[in-house]
Amino acid sequence: MKKRAVALLLVLCLTAVYTPDLSRAAITPYFMAINDTLLEFSEETMPFVSGGTFFVPSSVFAGVDLWAIWSEEGEWGRFYSGVSRFLDFHTKHGETRTVDQDGNILNWPPARRIGSRFYLPLNQVCEYFDLTWEAIEVQRDIIPEEQMYVVRIVSSANFNGKTFVGLNRNEIRAAYNTYYAPPPQAPSPGEQPPPPPVEEPPPDFNGVTINLSFFDISAGNAEGILDMLDTLAASGYYSCFFVSAEDIVVNPALIRRIAGSGHTIGILLEQGTYSEYQEASALLFEAAKIRTVIVTAGEEVLAAGAAEGLNGLRIWENSRDSAQVQDNEDPLSVTDITDTIPADRGARLSLMLSCSDDAAAVLPGVIWFLLTNELNIERIIETVLPV
Repeated sequence: MKKRAVALLLVLCLTAVYTPDLSRAAITPYFMAINDTLLEFSEETMPFVSGGTFFVPSSVFAGVDLWAIWSEEGEWGRFYSGVSRFLDFHTKHGETRTVDQDGNILNWPPARRIGSRFYLPLNQVCEYFDLTWEAIEVQRDIIPEEQMYVVRIVSSANFNGKTFVGLNRNEIRAAYNTYYAPPPQAPSPGEQPPPPPVEEPPPDFNGVTINLSFFDISAGNAEGILDMLDTLAASGYYSCFFVSAEDIVVNPALIRRIAGSGHTIGILLEQGTYSEYQEASALLFEAAKIRTVIVTAGEEVLAAGAAEGLNGLRIWENSRDSAQVQDNEDPLSVTDITDTIPADRGARLSLMLSCSDDAAAVLPGVIWFLLTNELNIERIIETVLPV
């Protein structure tokens, strides 16, 4: 079945939740929806139902800005809303523990793994993250062959369940017919089979390197960002934090944690002068006993400061400065960032993000994109050539 783009809308709805008594095991051919959007009818989105409990693929929750990061062996996973609220799922050797952000063990049905997909208990996840869900029966005049349901996760929506199904009746019927269509028959002797459809290959990010860095640590999200990076340290997700002299004076303990976690520290220049670098460098050594020759600033500042003796330093020119991140009229989205990543072998991108609420909220989605596309993350150090 051809894949289609899914637009995820966030609008208000208060609906009664109806849960049918379902007990079919394994993948259950029910439709999934997010708010007012019907998802593709495939095993990538279908729920797993056991003993009346719905388990939904973790990837489906991306439609309500919940993101999952799983260990390479699939024995541990973290489920994020932003950088400060999360759940940990432990699946090793049948272990059933689910742990919340405060370290409390939750008495939840265990997360399940079927093939390469991970399934989370729908009702419990929705309650924890203040969502609702409903299972809506599809009218028999749409699909007369069998009893079908649309399982819908709701953060906000325009339509109640029955209206939503009615508005999508043609799409539901077409998707059902496509999914259950009989396999194509072999051509008769001498008859030429139709040519296969030409599909555009997905972007190949193999061999693409990302230099990930952060600035504006005073924004209040740096601790949460460091927590996230700590969980990914085994995958080599080390970053560079650019700090100003004021950042060092106000947050010396945070500076020491950044350095102690294995990340690089660079100097963020506001005026672009060598004397400004010297002041910040001295403060950095006093706070964390480290020195750096890596500096960055806005393009105009660097252009002016280069004439004042910065040529002895490693000047890092970033591809996403503070104006681009913080001055958007619309909230920053994951695709705003991931769409800038080239899909050319050997390409490199300097991805610099503020620790602002806007950027921190989409960071789990960005990390998920980098992990699933297996991009190479290269830590900025003195010997790495600036992009």
